[in-house]
Amino acid sequence: MLQLSLRLDEYLTINQNIVVQLARITGSRAYLRVEADRSVPIVRGKLLEKAGASRPECLASLPPARARRRKDALYYWSAEKEQAVRKMEEILERMDKNGQREDAEELRTQLNHLVPTVWEENLFDKVKALLQDKAPEKS
Repeated sequence: MLQLSLRLDEYLTINQNIVVQLARITGSRAYLRVEADRSVPIVRGKLLEKAGASRPECLASLPPARARRRKDALYYWSAEKEQAVRKMEEILERMDKNGQREDAEELRTQLNHLVPTVWEENLFDKVKALLQDKAPEKS
């Protein structure tokens, strides 16, 4: 497996038609931008594993990430909340540009704790359904 290090805003290309850029680093999270044709499926590994797929053999020697313990809770996402999060991200980018990087990073970390992973949950259901469709039928 190839291992690379990237600095902020650096990118790599895969097969001349996929571009991956390191957009931001916050705490232990790296935010990537991926440009690829819509026909190329891009799915988080943890979602595939959660849906029953096995971990790729090239990663088998790495310990699986520990699942976070959280209370089961319903969180209702709305267009207004989506707009609020986008606006906060714009403000954080302005803070970065105006030299308030430490404050922006701290606020970004706190924002990440507040924003639910509704997109991941929706995608998880779709991936699970796909894997169930591909599973051999038991007779």
